[in-house]
Amino acid sequence: MTAGKYILLLISPLLIIMLSMQTILIALLSIIFIDLLTGIRRSHYENKIGFTPWKKKFWTIIRSHALRKTLRKTTEYIFGVIAFIILEGLVFQKLKITAMGLEYTLSELAGVLFCLVEVYSIYENMEAVSGRNPLKRILSLLPQKFKKVFKDV
Repeated sequence: MTAGKYILLLISPLLIIMLSMQTILIALLSIIFIDLLTGIRRSHYENKIGFTPWKKKFWTIIRSHALRKTLRKTTEYIFGVIAFIILEGLVFQKLKITAMGLEYTLSELAGVLFCLVEVYSIYENMEAVSGRNPLKRILSLLPQKFKKVFKDV
C-alpha cells in the first residue's frame, strides 16, 4: 500500500463526518466572512474613512495582519471541530443530544457554538459603528433570572 492510500484511509472517516456537517461548516465560513466585512467597516468608521472604494485611502486601512488573524481564527475553528469529531468518535461514540426536537452530535454543537461566537462578534462590530447592539437589547428583555446568567457576556 502506498503512503497516499494509507493517509487517505486514515482521514476518510473524518472527511465523511465533516461532509455530514457541511451545512454548519458553510454557515461558519460565511459568518466568519461577514465578521471580516463588519470588522473592516468598524475600522473605517474608527478612522473616519467613508465608503469610497475608488480611493486609495479606503484600501490602506485593510491590514494584512488583521486578515491573517481572520485566517488563523478560521483554521482554529476548523481544528476545533475536528478535535470534537475525534473526541466524539473515540470517547462518546454514539452520543446524541436532543434539542428543539432534533438530535445533534457533539461536533455539530461545537460548530454551532463557534457560529454563535462569531455572530456576537458581528454585533460588537455593529455596535461600534452604530452605537446599538440588537443582541444586547434582546438580552435586556429577558427575565431577571436569565439576565444573571448573561451578566458577564
